Amino acid sequence: MTNVKLSSPAKFDRNLVLYEDSPKYDRWIKLALVFPEALLFVFGILFYVDATDREVFPEESEKDSMIASIVLFTEVPFILFIYWLVLPRKIYILQDKIKIRMGQFFLNVPFDTIKSVRAVKGVITWFTINAVTSYSRQVEIVRRKWLKIRISPTNRDQFLEYVNRAMFEWQRLEK
Repeated sequence: MTNVKLSSPAKFDRNLVLYEDSPKYDRWIKLALVFPEALLFVFGILFYVDATDREVFPEESEKDSMIASIVLFTEVPFILFIYWLVLPRKIYILQDKIKIRMGQFFLNVPFDTIKSVRAVKGVITWFTINAVTSYSRQVEIVRRKWLKIRISPTNRDQFLEYVNRAMFEWQRLEK
């Protein structure tokens, strides 16, 4: 991404993306996200096999086993859809805000609501919108009168450099 330097308020374009990054997903986070679907799928197969005269679960009737397998198989895409809705996909720094894309929705954080943006560590967070997908690359956005936000950009140091530069330029142009 190129370095954008603003020289006058006339060149201030609020839709200009200064920096774009994807969240970093740790391996164990990926495993934690995949495990429930794999478990549902395996149990769905077992109940399906039980429904086709193979007595995997001897106390279940064929009809109940078939219903259980259908329910378990339909839960897998439902959970994947929920993941798609709530897990962060992209993080953008614009000239007046940070924009976090989650599925088809965006979480906009205007610079005038931000107190600070900093690198943090730790698991326990209070009063925070937590979109952490990597514990080694956490960034905390502390906001005025709102909940803090934690995200995990792939390039944390570069993200912090761009957001601090964009906030400085925004403050300079707002005065």
